[in-house]
Amino acid sequence: MTTEASSGILGSLVPTTKTQARILLETGYLWMDMGRFGEAHTVFVGAALLMPKSEVPQIALGTLELVQGKFDKALQAFRVAQRLAPQSALPHAHAGEALLFMGKEAAALKELQQAKRMEPDSDAALFADSLLDCREKGLFSKAKP
Repeated sequence: MTTEASSGILGSLVPTTKTQARILLETGYLWMDMGRFGEAHTVFVGAALLMPKSEVPQIALGTLELVQGKFDKALQAFRVAQRLAPQSALPHAHAGEALLFMGKEAAALKELQQAKRMEPDSDAALFADSLLDCREKGLFSKAKP
């Protein structure tokens, strides 16, 4: 029997445990939180190369672009995540977020509703609901280009 810490990430270029992948990604998020976007980008690109079949590094890359106001690049990363994990709701919720920031409400609503339909009781659905709530409160109206 394998534990989460010892089980490998499927499709990794080199043997990688979930714990190692988590630490790597957390390092990137830490750099991002510190405003060290270049370092965060390097970590996330490395993670994406290490785990080419995982959507998680692509979501991290998209989040990094979103934080920097690069909404088109963020959406591109979230689209890659969608292709890598077509049954996952989280890339749809994140794509909806990028689209809201871009002022593309109809497309954003489609993505957010898709996330809620795919996994209604998930964190992705809660995230989608919170984005919809923010939209209703007008918080994205200032984000339009």
